[in-house]
Amino acid sequence: PASRNRRSSAHSAPPVSYQQQQRTGGSGLATAPSHNPHHQQHHSSPPAMAADHRRAASADSIPPVPPRTSLPPTASVNQSVTGNAPGTLSRPGAYSISREGAGPTQVFRVQIPFEVRPGQEFQVIAGSRTVRVRCPAESRGGHFLQITVPPEPVVRPNVQGMAVLTCAVPGNAGGGGAVAMSESVVRENEALVQQQLGLAPTGGDDNDPPAQGPSSDTPASSSEAPQPTTYMVTVPPGISPGMQFAVEVEGQRMMVTCPANVQAGMNLRILPPQQTPNQSASRDLSTARGTSLDRPPEERRSLSAPNPASPPLMQMFEVVVPPGIMPNQSFSLLANGQRVLVTCPPNVHPGQKVRFQLPIGNPNDKTKDAPAIQLEYESIKDGWARTIRVTDMKFQWVRMNEEGEIDLKSVKRFDVKHSAYTRRLTFLEGNDPRMRTGTLSFGAANESSADSSIEHNGQVVVGYSEIAVAHQRGSYDEKAEWFQEICRERLRTKWSDGHMRILIRREHLLHDSMESVMSLSRLDFHKIWRFEFMGEIGIDAGGLAREWFQLVTEEIFNPDMGLWLPSASNQMAMRINPASEISCPEDHLIYFRFLGRVLGKALFDGQLVAGHMVRHLYKHILGWPVMFEDLEIPDEGYYNSLKSLLEVDDMEDMCLDFTFTENDLGENRMVDLMDGGEDVPVTNDNLPEFLEANLKYHLMDRVKPQLTELLLGFYDVIPEPLLTIFDFQELELLMCGIPVIDIDDWMANTVYQGRFERQGKNAVTCRWFWEVVRDEFDQETRARLLQFVTGTSGVPSRGFSVLQGNDGSIRQFCINGIKKEHSLYPRSHTCFNRIDLPMYSS
Repeated sequence: PASRNRRSSAHSAPPVSYQQQQRTGGSGLATAPSHNPHHQQHHSSPPAMAADHRRAASADSIPPVPPRTSLPPTASVNQSVTGNAPGTLSRPGAYSISREGAGPTQVFRVQIPFEVRPGQEFQVIAGSRTVRVRCPAESRGGHFLQITVPPEPVVRPNVQGMAVLTCAVPGNAGGGGAVAMSESVVRENEALVQQQLGLAPTGGDDNDPPAQGPSSDTPASSSEAPQPTTYMVTVPPGISPGMQFAVEVEGQRMMVTCPANVQAGMNLRILPPQQTPNQSASRDLSTARGTSLDRPPEERRSLSAPNPASPPLMQMFEVVVPPGIMPNQSFSLLANGQRVLVTCPPNVHPGQKVRFQLPIGNPNDKTKDAPAIQLEYESIKDGWARTIRVTDMKFQWVRMNEEGEIDLKSVKRFDVKHSAYTRRLTFLEGNDPRMRTGTLSFGAANESSADSSIEHNGQVVVGYSEIAVAHQRGSYDEKAEWFQEICRERLRTKWSDGHMRILIRREHLLHDSMESVMSLSRLDFHKIWRFEFMGEIGIDAGGLAREWFQLVTEEIFNPDMGLWLPSASNQMAMRINPASEISCPEDHLIYFRFLGRVLGKALFDGQLVAGHMVRHLYKHILGWPVMFEDLEIPDEGYYNSLKSLLEVDDMEDMCLDFTFTENDLGENRMVDLMDGGEDVPVTNDNLPEFLEANLKYHLMDRVKPQLTELLLGFYDVIPEPLLTIFDFQELELLMCGIPVIDIDDWMANTVYQGRFERQGKNAVTCRWFWEVVRDEFDQETRARLLQFVTGTSGVPSRGFSVLQGNDGSIRQFCINGIKKEHSLYPRSHTCFNRIDLPMYSS
């Protein structure tokens, strides 16, 4: 309790102008006595505390005055003003803070705290708001500054309440917090699916008139856009539902997926992607659609065009179709160092030449010395790797053989060593515009794909070229740094464009947090969040955010909640509780959607979470292939039992059928692994199908509703293409940090201030500190020490060298030497990762 009272955080703030003004005897202001900054060490009680202390100094308000000629020029501070008039934020919830218009500014005169150095920040109370000010380079502790505070921000409380979850299956009554999909949303989703496919099945002949564009309930504008042109194509022989085939329309080659209700020989109407004049130079890329960050579907339709201001540089390649390749069959090759998949056109045979284009860079890319784009496969895991598909510029999974080449052989029956599946998440509109829904399914890994670009506000924010370069970054540190930079510099909403304040009651932490997070739209997750625990004197500049992510994830991963359970083979790895509906029958799905959003926001902001999940859940987040061996971590005993069946000579002696026995709170329940599974005995002939059914059930179907909401929540925040550069092990490090604290890394990345600045780690008190930490503290006590100083027991995945401070910048662990007269016990400043250590004599 004593240590908690000494921890603090500080708000981040909009620009504050300052003017240096040294104290003069004739100012007439009621401030501290005149002080010589060169003798500041003789003052025992400065009039203002440093920025990261719990209490802040007040500032004297003065009428606006013109700058004096003796003052240095006005400059601006990088941080922002936070806080509002008393009583404005009086209830828990999410508050949107924006700044509109040019209201009146206020001028205050403040004194720099004595311990503050040039470039450091400190906070004062200016009127009804807490203001953070950066000390100018030419000022020192004890000097006075004249600051100009911007207009009062506009606070908009989120009064809509929690957005409801929508069941993605039409006609399903929902449950667990989800409601049935309305008829209007059902029609909207049907139109959306047809638009995404770009086709409509038909049994007519080639003389049928072209299909018209999709209808709309909204009135037509005065200047109607031209109707899109549709084309009739015939499904080639040998093509079955789900397979792709190539077509060429007006010189544009594209891939079409055969619908489930269409067979070879039938006709399809296709709707090619609309091109703009700026796209004519890159026709081969016109079918590639990036992941849109904007919520409304009408906006997504308008964002299909790449950014015309910076089109990627294209290079034409000409290759010879290898022997043995049939029309519509894919083959791999290397082009400009990239491993790509090319689909043989219908009218081309082995020995003939085909041409295709690839982007080789962006003329506006800030990385001048970027290496040649290529996809590296040195870190192939489980025999699978990503490649680029030139037909639509999407990433596709391919299986690699022992020689390191792409293995395009199809596996007709399930094989425990080679078969793999990936989750397929289809996004749909929900009843509430803030909360989309979707469906989750399993599919063959080599048939899945992912977007290779991200679009936002009509522009390509991150293109394929940059992601391809990030793929080849050698170390995890470089990839993690690139990911955080993209989130921070390109996707995050500027503070001046709006930010969020989250007010939480500590005694109702989970309830208030869920109410707040589930009331937000997707765009709100790219804003900067500031947290406040009601009834506590603490301003958030990073420390409270770290504490919130730590506390919320600790509570929701707690097995006592009934949502998560430890895996059978590793108590540190949590798995979804299949019986979570029994523990939380009315809202268990809401909890999983909430957790997905929290995990996504933590990853977006570079925060750590408290729960480690089983391996296959990280694979599902990435869309990574899952294999039979992934059954081992959730339940090693059951995995070994299934594996031993491969050695049985006569399976009929085992008396097994296609069922699995679930145990729900002590009650056994029989689950069919296929339709009528209780009546289907397991034989040597259908053993592969039995193993396949077990894999699909245990890794997805068993917890499909919960997993669907978890993934939907996660991708409410994170664009999927950004994660294609990581593997599942790197993703866990990125989200949870390094679990074991490395003392040598900790010491090597510690800075010393105050009375320890000269001697550093050689100061006798610092030597004692590290001796205790290394020799007497166990891992738990070290974690508690780290939590006391930084607000969390986790360490960033790249170690202490990238420990973040209050403004998102690197702020290493700091030991600050103070006199015992200032504090008898160590005190911490979580926003700045600093511990004040008294000068002990023993």
